Amino acid sequence: MKIYSFTGGRPSPEDFPIQGLIDATARMLTRKGKDLIAYPDMNNQHDELAEIAAIRFKNREGISLPKNNIIITAGSIMAIEELARFLTQPGDTIITEELSYMGSLGCFRSIGLDIKGIPVHPTDGMDMIALEDTLRSLATQNINPKFIYTIPTYQNPTGSILTLERRKRMLELASEYGITIIEDDCYGDIHFEPPPPPSTLYKLAQSQPVAYVGSFSKIIGPGLRLGYVCLPPELEKITQRRIGIKVSGLASLIVAEYLRENLQSHIKKHNDVIREKRDVLIEALEVELGDYVSWNKPRGGLFVWLKLPDLIDMAKLEKLAEQKRSHIHIGQRIPL
Repeated sequence: MKIYSFTGGRPSPEDFPIQGLIDATARMLTRKGKDLIAYPDMNNQHDELAEIAAIRFKNREGISLPKNNIIITAGSIMAIEELARFLTQPGDTIITEELSYMGSLGCFRSIGLDIKGIPVHPTDGMDMIALEDTLRSLATQNINPKFIYTIPTYQNPTGSILTLERRKRMLELASEYGITIIEDDCYGDIHFEPPPPPSTLYKLAQSQPVAYVGSFSKIIGPGLRLGYVCLPPELEKITQRRIGIKVSGLASLIVAEYLRENLQSHIKKHNDVIREKRDVLIEALEVELGDYVSWNKPRGGLFVWLKLPDLIDMAKLEKLAEQKRSHIHIGQRIPL
């Protein structure tokens, strides 16, 4: 009997590439070990991982990210925080999906930003009519949101996929109102079955500034603390903040060495494991709770969105789950 861990939005221990990383470490230290005595941003220790990020994007999107515009960060949340601090001042207004990643919401709140949430459809993503109405309403108050933060592909926590039509409309609205988009694409490679998700906002963008954020945590492990951001020309000044000095050169070089030969095969193995876990969970929900709750069957990502009947007391349910040494992740809804 297999035992699965369903705690948190992270990969499975079953496919963590221990031996592959051991071998990559040995090769990397033999080849570049002496470079590690310097600060990471002083001898280009992150260049190799930036190249992997560019290749990863090309494999899925058909075009390469410009390597010189990629900054390696300590996890994707560091990229998101650096962008938010660069683009805003405390009290500024930003826009996100009404339900979104708790880490990003916590970051924005710690900066002192006013977050406007837009309803998100459980399968089709952010509501563009509501987004347009919100932008128009804010404009009448002389409020210009500093950015739109969105997870368009396999959204956290709903698992929704922003449709191509809605992606294009978001870009149109961002252009009309002069707003930067932060595209969080942490889950884009965790794909189970056809059809593939639409092209990223970054690829679709014409004149609109889109900062593209990715992560290696979701295909290997969060403990690595490795993410990246690809900046549009309008945001290139952020490189002056010396972000790379805060990121482990050792971890960056090891992961680059491993993924150079194993990127596609690792993603396939990883997705096979996650797909199996999804199917086990869906089957268990059908057997145990099929008469009481509803859920989506995501085509990718790390989340199943479960909807309970309105009569359920969520506070009591959380307490009961704690007594059973379990955990319930309740999506945070931002007031409209």
